[in-house]
Amino acid sequence: MSFDLNRDLALLVLKYFHDQNFKEAALTLGCESGLFFDMKYFEEMVLKGKWDEAENYLLGFTKVKDNDYSIKIYFEMRKQKYFEALDNNDRYKALDILLKDLKIFAHGNEKLIKDLCHLLVVDNISLNWQKHQRPDQEPDLLRDHDSNSKPSASALTNSGAAMEWKLLTGRRLSMDSEQGNCNGVLGDVKKVSIEESLNKSKNSLDIGTSSQCQFLQLPKHPEVKRIVKLAYNNTGNSILALASNGIHLVWLWPRTGFNLDGKASVQVCPQLQQPKDGFQVMINDLSSVKCANPVSCFALSKQGGYVISTSGGMISLFNMVSYKTLRTIMSPPPMVTCLAFYPEDNNIFGIGFDDSTLSIYNVRDDQVLQKLEGHSKRVTTLAFSSTSNILVSADANAQIILWDTNGWKKLKDVKLQIQENHMLESETQIQFHPDQIKFLVVYFGHVAIYETTELRCVNEWVPEIPQLISQATFSSDGHILYSILVDGTVTIFDATNFEVHCRICTSSYLPPISSLSIYPISIAAHPHKPNHFVVGLTDGSVYVFEPQKGGGDWIKKSH
Repeated sequence: MSFDLNRDLALLVLKYFHDQNFKEAALTLGCESGLFFDMKYFEEMVLKGKWDEAENYLLGFTKVKDNDYSIKIYFEMRKQKYFEALDNNDRYKALDILLKDLKIFAHGNEKLIKDLCHLLVVDNISLNWQKHQRPDQEPDLLRDHDSNSKPSASALTNSGAAMEWKLLTGRRLSMDSEQGNCNGVLGDVKKVSIEESLNKSKNSLDIGTSSQCQFLQLPKHPEVKRIVKLAYNNTGNSILALASNGIHLVWLWPRTGFNLDGKASVQVCPQLQQPKDGFQVMINDLSSVKCANPVSCFALSKQGGYVISTSGGMISLFNMVSYKTLRTIMSPPPMVTCLAFYPEDNNIFGIGFDDSTLSIYNVRDDQVLQKLEGHSKRVTTLAFSSTSNILVSADANAQIILWDTNGWKKLKDVKLQIQENHMLESETQIQFHPDQIKFLVVYFGHVAIYETTELRCVNEWVPEIPQLISQATFSSDGHILYSILVDGTVTIFDATNFEVHCRICTSSYLPPISSLSIYPISIAAHPHKPNHFVVGLTDGSVYVFEPQKGGGDWIKKSH
């Protein structure tokens, strides 16, 4: 009776709000009480393309996975938002929607998500992709499985695009041991060669036989949710991570009887370093952030004693021994988008900005030594050669510029020759090969090695099936390329010929109950151990990997 009375009272108040044209109050009460779904308002939000408002309103009545109809509606709204971002050529936003909003629907539907992913590298597609589909078709993801369930709303049931779906293998995990807060585990690694994949259908990449690898989960920090950048120190006994909330974490491996050299290893759990003497943890300034999508980046000095870092606000300079903040500089705008220490002097570093300019800054004198111009889009990466007087920069429009550090003069520039001329705006990444003559370039689906003298491409990855790489790095000897695909799969290449040797899926090392929103987004390679690397995940966890016991390699050399 009490519930009925409360319901009747709420309905009376709701009627009063409608009669008095108190629209906002009526919407809020109807949504919070769950008593009245205003279809007209919902349809208006959908027709105007206000997807976030529509989803927030719908959440008051049904969650994403409440029933099949809920899955249909949320998937269609998020897919339409994704298509609109593609149609507006906003690849950053489209990628963000794909990874954050659509990935939740990936379980058992990996092929469709990969098909959506491939649209990122296709020009003039977006909304036109749907126009070739019959309006009465729906993806299998949205197929009804319970004929007795009733829809919460039906505004979007006819706007889907048809695609074939296949169920792929589920998750597997073999737990071997636990060590404090670290999980030492032997997990499955999927091995596949390009030759094998080319013999298969273009629309599938079959996984070959499984082998085992070793990996270790590092101690987590309770306030960290997303690891955006990673690096080893120069001696290889610690890892530095930057989280999306500006917090830096440092894990240090102790010298023990099981780890005599003190180097990073999956056999020994490192210690998460805590601030001493009352000092706070290293955290970037967030009060000066001026934009909705801040860029996080950092750089370690040559000997690893200092780090410069930013999370969309001012640049912080930290001492890596005491973890003290030594100085903050460069209040935005423009926003800093990349950083790199000048190898010959720790007091000098390069800074890239989102207004397409670069600055060479001397922190000791608090002075901009040189301002460099030549890019047309935001500068996304900087890399100094440690053996020659060369600086390489790249921007979001796939332009690479070579600079002479003696006088900071522009020497040469080139625009990447993207396959099929798909010149999409992206975060171009550059890393020098250990020989300091060649360098790696990663730009969406374009992965290549260039030499510095002529900015000439000497080798590139041309997959049969378009693949998008979010991050990649050389091993310490330059023979291996560790990369993360946008679907979260870690792919291990032979850097000499770009042959794929191993693929490590999240199902190999995450518990079966893990959310689909948990996957790696950052990667770094050990500076001295070619077969050791680390990944950072969207939930704030960090894993280090090595091949199976017995001194194995990721890449098997032919005899």
